[in-house]
Amino acid sequence: METPITRERRGQLSQIERRSRQLWALEHIVTASLAFGIVLILFPELQGRVQSFRFQHQNLPQLVGGLLTLVVLSGIYIFTQQRELTAQRNLIIASYIAAATAQEAYPRDPLTGVLARLGLPEVMKDETVRADRTRGSFCLVLFDIRHFHTINEREGNMVGDLVLKELALALRRTARQTDLVLRYGPDQFLCLLVGTPREGGECFIRRVLGACGRVPRLRSLTLEVGTAVYQTGGDPEALLAEAERNVALQKQAATPPQAPGLVQI
Repeated sequence: METPITRERRGQLSQIERRSRQLWALEHIVTASLAFGIVLILFPELQGRVQSFRFQHQNLPQLVGGLLTLVVLSGIYIFTQQRELTAQRNLIIASYIAAATAQEAYPRDPLTGVLARLGLPEVMKDETVRADRTRGSFCLVLFDIRHFHTINEREGNMVGDLVLKELALALRRTARQTDLVLRYGPDQFLCLLVGTPREGGECFIRRVLGACGRVPRLRSLTLEVGTAVYQTGGDPEALLAEAERNVALQKQAATPPQAPGLVQI
C-alpha cells in the first residue's frame, strides 16, 4: 500500500519531470522557429524571386543573427534550469535513501520507537556534513511537555508512557521521511527537519499541534518549543544550545498557565 510519504516523494519527482519536459519542449519550439525563419528567408531565392531576395538579402545577417542569439540565450537558460532540476532530483533521491539508512543505522528509543539520543552526535555530524556539501540548511525543533511529572504523579507512570508514545507517533506522522525524530530527554523530543528554514519549522509546529488536538490523550498537553536553524559552516553544538535556550526562556518567563495545547514559538 502506498504511504503518504511515498506519495509525497512521487509528487516531488513528478513535478521535476514535468518541468523538465516543459523546458525541452521550449527548446524544440525555439529551434523549430529558427529553422522556419531561415526557410522563409531563403525561400524567395529558391523560387527565383530576385527582387524579393534582394530585399531579404539586405536583412539576412540581422534576421539570422537575431534568431541565432535567441537560440543561444534560450539554450543557456534551459541548460541552467535543467542542471538545477537534476540537482534537485538527485538531492530528493539521496535524502530519502539517507533517511531510510538512518532509520536503520541509528539506535532507537525502546519506549517510543523514535531515534534515541545516543545516536544524536552521529545524526548531527551526518546532517551538518550533508548541509555543508549541498549548501543547504536544516531546522531543529525541540518539544518539551510542560509539567509532565504531574501526569505521572496524578495518573501513574503507565499513563505517562502512553502520552509519550502517542506524542512520538504524532511527530513521526507529521514529519517527512527525510526528517528525523529523536527522544531528546525524558519528556522532550527533537525533530530535525532537512532543508527547512525557520518559517518551515514554525509551520511544522502548527501541524504538530493540530495532530495533537485530534488525539484525546494529547489535547490537555501544553508544549513549549524551541527552534534553531543551521546554516552552512555553523556549529552543531551551538545550534542545539540555541534550541534548548529558547525552551528554557519560556520556562523562566513565569507566564500564567496557558490553555491546553497552546505553544510559544
